[in-house]
Amino acid sequence: MSAPQAAVAQAEPTVGVISVPIEDVSPKHEFVGRVEAVNAVDIRSRIEGFLDKRLFDEGQLVKKDQDLFLIDRRSLEISLADAKAALASAQASLADAQRTLARNQSLSGQTVARATLEQSQTAVETGQANLLSAQTRVSQAELNLSYTRITSPIDGRIGAAELSDGSFISGSSQILARIVELDPIRVVFSLSDRSILDLRAAAGDISKEDLAKRYEPTLRLSNGQAYAEKGKVEFFGNEIDVATGTLAIRALFPNPQSLLIPGQFVTVIVSETEKKLRPIVPMGAVQQDRDGKFALLVNDKSQVELRRIKVSEEVGGNWVVDDGLKGGEKLIVDGLQNVSEGLTVKATQASPTENSVTSMTPAASKPGSVQ
Repeated sequence: MSAPQAAVAQAEPTVGVISVPIEDVSPKHEFVGRVEAVNAVDIRSRIEGFLDKRLFDEGQLVKKDQDLFLIDRRSLEISLADAKAALASAQASLADAQRTLARNQSLSGQTVARATLEQSQTAVETGQANLLSAQTRVSQAELNLSYTRITSPIDGRIGAAELSDGSFISGSSQILARIVELDPIRVVFSLSDRSILDLRAAAGDISKEDLAKRYEPTLRLSNGQAYAEKGKVEFFGNEIDVATGTLAIRALFPNPQSLLIPGQFVTVIVSETEKKLRPIVPMGAVQQDRDGKFALLVNDKSQVELRRIKVSEEVGGNWVVDDGLKGGEKLIVDGLQNVSEGLTVKATQASPTENSVTSMTPAASKPGSVQ
């Protein structure tokens, strides 16, 4: 390198730059939420009897109609056999009465009196009634026998069994186990009357159903981790709780990994479905003169370029830029005191821990109470 070229290279100051990011700057509101199951079922027996066998492992996931318990069925099988015998007897009695009626009808007006004919007719009608009663007894006995096999009414996770094999089940008042549906799952939170008015004011004059579609709930878990699945608002309460001044809201979330458990507390973050994307820049990288705010960029020719910008709000130590930047520009964040517009510089990537844009956390409302 020649001496003049070396002097020029030495004269070029080094600056630290970042690529201007674009982020969602729409307002977000945070509330305390409680997880609850959409469906939870206490498993009970419809009949009395001795518990013959448990067919599941405690805490496992079960499917709808999966067998859970078997109740000793021997006494009910005997009852069903007795009912079927009574049905066969009723069928035989009805058949005999019908034959007698047919015979008396063929002899009517000759040797059979009218009273005898009427008695035959009554016997047939009585036999038909007895047959219906016997059929009902068989149906009831079959139904009772089917109750000896207890199945799951829903998909979900089953808890601990309350009775062990061989225990006597006293009837429907006794809980055998509890199944909780985990996917999807519901999160309940509450909005203050002021928050409701703020959300409606931001959304405009729209219906409650459209308001639910306009806002999208997400979750943050107790360890600070963001929950990956997005939810949807499914229910607005129709009355303000006079004790708390809040309105109950329910949101439904997919829960394929069972990370959300009924009774768990989470942070509900409500934001608009249509994202407001804007460039953001560190406040320290923005300067101001009599003409307004400006930022210094490095263009494709490695020269410093002054760019006038308009900002709207400050969030998390960054300015939200409404005009002047599109995102992706090389913004000077380090070495600003050594450069001026038009100067040729050597740009290096700024350290991510210093003078760089931090992840934005828009100002949120105060956590609401749990309904």
